[in-house]
Amino acid sequence: MEQEFMHNYGKDIVGPVMLEYTRWILSESVKRGIKKLYFLARDGYLLSKIAKTIAIKQGLDIDCRYLYCSRASLRMPSYHIIPTEEMYDILLLGGYYVTPKSLLWRAEIEGENASLLYKELEIEDENACLNDQELEELRGKIKKSELYYNLVTEASKNAYKSTIDYFRSEGLFDTDHVAIADSGWTGSMQRSLRQLLDNEGYTGKITGFYFGMYVSPKPEDGEYCTYYFSKSEGAKRKLYFNNNLFECMLSAPHPMTIGYGYDEGGKVRPLFAENHSKKMLELINSQIDGALEYTSGALEVPFTDYNYKRSLKRVYRLLKRAMVKPTRAEANALSDFTFCDDVTEKYRLSLASDEMKKSLKNYMLIGRVLRKLTGKKQSGEAQLFWPYGVVSLCPKILRPWYRFNITLWDFLKIKLKK
Repeated sequence: MEQEFMHNYGKDIVGPVMLEYTRWILSESVKRGIKKLYFLARDGYLLSKIAKTIAIKQGLDIDCRYLYCSRASLRMPSYHIIPTEEMYDILLLGGYYVTPKSLLWRAEIEGENASLLYKELEIEDENACLNDQELEELRGKIKKSELYYNLVTEASKNAYKSTIDYFRSEGLFDTDHVAIADSGWTGSMQRSLRQLLDNEGYTGKITGFYFGMYVSPKPEDGEYCTYYFSKSEGAKRKLYFNNNLFECMLSAPHPMTIGYGYDEGGKVRPLFAENHSKKMLELINSQIDGALEYTSGALEVPFTDYNYKRSLKRVYRLLKRAMVKPTRAEANALSDFTFCDDVTEKYRLSLASDEMKKSLKNYMLIGRVLRKLTGKKQSGEAQLFWPYGVVSLCPKILRPWYRFNITLWDFLKIKLKK
């Protein structure tokens, strides 16, 4: 029953949205004369399949490839070649759920070395969720630790050669214009990729295609092209958008890439973490099958007739309904799509569940404004990954009130950041 539901969800929502986004990526690639396009794992899995179908069916001279990578696999080999302060900024970044253990996981520090650091840093509970003040204090201690620095740089150097060899095997050094496509948000993967390529003497151009960006990327990292919104454009579309849910729409049926190694014949291969549960894999494959079923029947329109403004309107209509006013059935089905905002993906949390409803009290506008003005942190449960999804699990009479408070707060945040 759930598999059938996700198949239909893929066909009715995911397929139409991703087809429009992929058509835009290919349209922009054609304009720039791009002949090779890399879709980054894992958000690029479905996009790459759609792109290959379009390219074949409409005779586009673009080689659509899938690059196995992740924030973790690209960042680790770069730590010893980037400025030390930037290394610390990346490794000690905040998040929804940060503990001393998760901070060390990001640097691949576990076991005996982790125990030594816990003792040096005077950490009593490595699983304690850190508030902003506690995280800032721990950051200061870690930055002073020679052991931490040495462990990170050693691991980075060890990961470097296999990463570069993988890039070479995938032809990244064979073109003077590296073009990549991904979901987006901060541009960190393009930056890491650029740093690694530059360190090997690459002098070509890098262009990234993204669904949306919340920040302004650094010019030295190449060109960043956005489809749906950027930091300065698409405020209305950004208001009714949830990137956590969007990433679940782009779920891939393979695990996260954690690095690169060599097989018995000496050929470089991606290395993976543990895969999803059997149930989640079934739901992911059902969603992908539904999306591809839609795509295969919707490609009769000539590629040259693509209209960007019409595309945006269609996607906005679909995503606003799916993200802001999901049905209870949709929220229940998507609750099985576990999510993690941390680069390690060592823990998984649900997008929405009945247990999360008690946290909605922290999403009332007046309370949030008062906490913002006084600097007081919210009480209760952690920040919700998909607030509107949790709202849809509440009684119908309460949903409009919760949606109003959430939307108005998000509107004010967008306005104040301009």
